[in-house]
Amino acid sequence: MFRPTSWLPLAALALLVGLTFWLNQLVQAPVARADGSLRHDPDLIVERFNARKLGEDGKVLYTLAAKKMVHYPDDDSALLEDVTLEAFEPNQPKMTLTADHGRLEQKGERVLVDSNVVIVRDADAKNEAVRLTTDKLLVIPDDGIARTDTEVTMQSKSTSAVAAALELDNHARTLKLDRVRAVIQPKR
Repeated sequence: MFRPTSWLPLAALALLVGLTFWLNQLVQAPVARADGSLRHDPDLIVERFNARKLGEDGKVLYTLAAKKMVHYPDDDSALLEDVTLEAFEPNQPKMTLTADHGRLEQKGERVLVDSNVVIVRDADAKNEAVRLTTDKLLVIPDDGIARTDTEVTMQSKSTSAVAAALELDNHARTLKLDRVRAVIQPKR
């Protein structure tokens, strides 16, 4: 006949072994997957990249072009070289952005550009052409928004300004500059 007291030390030992195994699994580093999904390797490289966003009427809203685009599947980002973004808002002058480098994020909904960033807004009947330069810029093309917290230089025929930050809304045709130093020439 077996007595429960004779099994008690064996049950305690089995519980201790199980607890030790469980704790060992918790503190071990995760095993790296051999499928390459954790590596930051490109899965797509495109030379002379060119993409267009069309409106419901089939007209081009904006284009994004680059000398080279390299896509990374692990974070669904893409690096761009020699970037050009052109916005074609209805009834507004064309706006062109150029930069040495860029990064597409969130399936292309955000474009981060840096190094020699230049925005040129063409003249129209009411406004003269404007040129903005900065070091880096976040662009949300679908919303027509561009913003930076780095120094921005603005040049036009009649105005020269330097600002500490910028928010541009191309849909609303507004430009917000923070901490501005400007020289405005009177119209002749």
